[in-house]
Amino acid sequence: MAKTKKRKRRIFLETSGVIYELHGERRMRAAVLQATRDGRIEVSNFIRMEYLRLVILNLIDFYFLIKESESLADALIEWSQKFQIRKVKIVMMSACNWLVDQEDSQAKEKSLRRLGEGIVRLVYRFDELLSRRAKGHLKCELGKVYFPRRPFDEDMLLDFYKRFRAIQKRIPTCALCEFKERKRRWLTQRRIDLYSPAQREKYQSNKGYVAQAERLEQAANANERVPKCRWCERVGDGVIALQVPEKAVLVTADQAFLAFGEILGREDRVRLLPSLTEIKKRQSGGGQSTDSGKGTL
Repeated sequence: MAKTKKRKRRIFLETSGVIYELHGERRMRAAVLQATRDGRIEVSNFIRMEYLRLVILNLIDFYFLIKESESLADALIEWSQKFQIRKVKIVMMSACNWLVDQEDSQAKEKSLRRLGEGIVRLVYRFDELLSRRAKGHLKCELGKVYFPRRPFDEDMLLDFYKRFRAIQKRIPTCALCEFKERKRRWLTQRRIDLYSPAQREKYQSNKGYVAQAERLEQAANANERVPKCRWCERVGDGVIALQVPEKAVLVTADQAFLAFGEILGREDRVRLLPSLTEIKKRQSGGGQSTDSGKGTL
């Protein structure tokens, strides 16, 4: 008698896990592999939207900053001023002198082309590595913006940017309001308190959760009758916590999901990716660090 093939566990990779996988240092990528090796990775279109908004749009902004600047060094220094942390500014301003001394780096047009091609490849790579989509029930329009499959030209970046921003500025044809109402009923039926002041007090040490819970309360009390992309930007973690398929394991580097997991009764299905500092401490035999907790690998 033939053996029944065991179905692989569903692994839902949250946005921070996607960043680890696509942009992380080799040990960060290894941590994702370790956390997902017993299952099949999937993401939602909402996760794809967050990646496009947080990574791709910022890189396109940087591309056109370089294009408008006198030099690559000037662009890097101007970009560094966006950061609030002084030491980040200083490192970026200092590093530009080293970067522009490298071979071909002063050829602005060549640098632009390399950056532009790299931006497009990132989106292609996301869709190749993370092709499985969980049903998010949000029908997020922003998560469906793509680059055409053709040789790179600058118009690809302009068209992508314009389409994305146009959706953000108008009323999107998504299902945010329906999603909000469905999840409100679901939470009420199960008597789950997702964000009240009492919950924020209970999890006060989890700053990420507290900030997100405050925004969720504001969103719940808003009288707006139409969806707006700005709400999804503000309450993204809460949306993702409610989107995770029922039997899936959530893999994330964001500690806010430890609190969400406990509140939703899914604490055993949250796997927290260690920070690079934690990974290095473990490898050096330093034991547990302060950023470890429930669900940590």
